[in-house]
Amino acid sequence: MKKVFATLMIMLFATAAMAQVKMLKPYLSTTVYDVPGLTPFVENAIAFDCRSAVYKEFEPGQFKATVEITTIFSKDGKVCDFSKIALDSPVVTDTSNLDGAFIDQQRFSLPNGEYQMEIGITDLNSGEALPTESITVEVNFPENAPAISDILLFDSYSKAEQPSACTKSGYDFLPRVYPFYGLADSKLKFYAELYNSDKIYDEGKFLVNYYIESRESSAKMSEFNFNKRFDVGKANVLLNTIDIKDLPSGNYYLVVEMRDRTNNLICSQSAFFQRSNPGVGYDMDDISGVDISNTFVSKMDDIDTLRQFIKYLDPVCSEAERNYCVSLVKSDDLKTMQQFMFNFWSTRAPLAPAKAWEDYLGAVKRVNMSFGTTSYPGYRSDRGYVFLKYGQPDQIVERPSEPNAYPYTIWHYYVVANQHNKRFVFMSKDESTNDYHLIHSDVIGEVNNPRWELEVYSRVYGVGYDQGVDQTKYENMWGSHAGDLYDNPR
Repeated sequence: MKKVFATLMIMLFATAAMAQVKMLKPYLSTTVYDVPGLTPFVENAIAFDCRSAVYKEFEPGQFKATVEITTIFSKDGKVCDFSKIALDSPVVTDTSNLDGAFIDQQRFSLPNGEYQMEIGITDLNSGEALPTESITVEVNFPENAPAISDILLFDSYSKAEQPSACTKSGYDFLPRVYPFYGLADSKLKFYAELYNSDKIYDEGKFLVNYYIESRESSAKMSEFNFNKRFDVGKANVLLNTIDIKDLPSGNYYLVVEMRDRTNNLICSQSAFFQRSNPGVGYDMDDISGVDISNTFVSKMDDIDTLRQFIKYLDPVCSEAERNYCVSLVKSDDLKTMQQFMFNFWSTRAPLAPAKAWEDYLGAVKRVNMSFGTTSYPGYRSDRGYVFLKYGQPDQIVERPSEPNAYPYTIWHYYVVANQHNKRFVFMSKDESTNDYHLIHSDVIGEVNNPRWELEVYSRVYGVGYDQGVDQTKYENMWGSHAGDLYDNPR
């Protein structure tokens, strides 16, 4: 079952000679649940930044924003479910100091299958419509096998006095639509449903593990690993909170696993989130006792070479590791560098850390040869960073001399970082160099620029040449293919 998370962000700014124009800034989270014996359902939560919406006075001194949301689920070209609603924001009396967000939640009953979900959003007060987004949603709950719903990250919940269409297990939840936890956030609250444990055992209990895992290393965070036992049944609810005040900055997955009585994995589910916690650094205890005798790093006895090797790790480091590396390479502590290098790779590839390093070093040499410039080596280039972090793309489109366009290239990944059908767009403003910069990606956590097409074609017309700041798409002329190649990789 795929965990679908999409962030739709449109934030457009005027040039110095023009006033700022508001454009809706929505965030979408999609979660999928089963109802044993009945039809599964997909639940959407869309949050809108209040400051991005246009408010109008509907009564003296009373203002509100109104957003139209159109949702279409289709399969094999046939519409399976449809919704069109107008969502009102909370009423305010002062529009000069807007803050926070307003949210819409909807539920769609859909049988098992893969669907294309299209979402169209229009600010009814301004008339501005965002580009329609299309997202693949998979509903897959085997009838006679254990399974886990998607994991809902939420801010708060309360017992439902009057159950709504989105009430779950007797509770109403306020979803955390954008999974970012800043310095002020100390709790990770989550909800998941566990299905069909009775297909394994007639009675008794089964084990559920839940833990936080680093996205970069796929390693469990040792202090954030928990378990709980449940009575066997058709459906169980895991509703819990993890204290994350000591979780370092980085990208993570919250993982939930069902296990049998001998601790064998039955099924699992995960949810991505980001943490910003500058006060917590890399834990030196993780490496201070590491024995490097007779390991591949014991032969790395030239400190300058080892410094360079550690710099090579930057694209695949967590934020805490990256910050630690900055100070480590400035030191003269050869042993600690060796311990760090060994711990880094043994954490990521415990069965073959030396081979993992050799494979990565081979990739570094490849990007240094392919993407290096006169200013910096390839591993420090944007293309080198993406290649080392996410691997070789499945498809590459290169357009070094398209009419009216700066040289650009589009990398397409079928699956990357648990996300499907993702792209990176690189552009160079100098045909004589190899200096391509990342100008847009739809991968969570990477540069996101809805006006990237205008940048590509600004060589002739300048950014926003036609319809000004409201324009996100380039009006195709003869020989211009960037938008089509992005939407239809080939």
